[in-house]
Amino acid sequence: MEIEKIIKEELGDLAESSPIVGELRGRGAMMALEFVEPGSKKPNADAAKQIAAKCMEQGVVILTCGTFGNNVRLLPPLVIDFDLLRDGLRVFVKAIEEAGA
Repeated sequence: MEIEKIIKEELGDLAESSPIVGELRGRGAMMALEFVEPGSKKPNADAAKQIAAKCMEQGVVILTCGTFGNNVRLLPPLVIDFDLLRDGLRVFVKAIEEAGA
């Protein structure tokens, strides 16, 4: 459960502060972040793709998924070094902040 705790520490505030984040959900190491159009619940696949591309430029691979392609699924290896996990999540957060600006 340490991985879940770290993910929630790094991403938890985004669901409340970012207009393009609809929800952070999941359990354990398998978590997902849903992206929406600002001020609505309408799926925003473009934001998810843009964020994934920005992360890839920084060497962090994330997967978009979901019926509408507006979710990013996180499932880091259970043996991941926690500093490496935090580094990757911070790249993800920066990409989200840039997309939501």
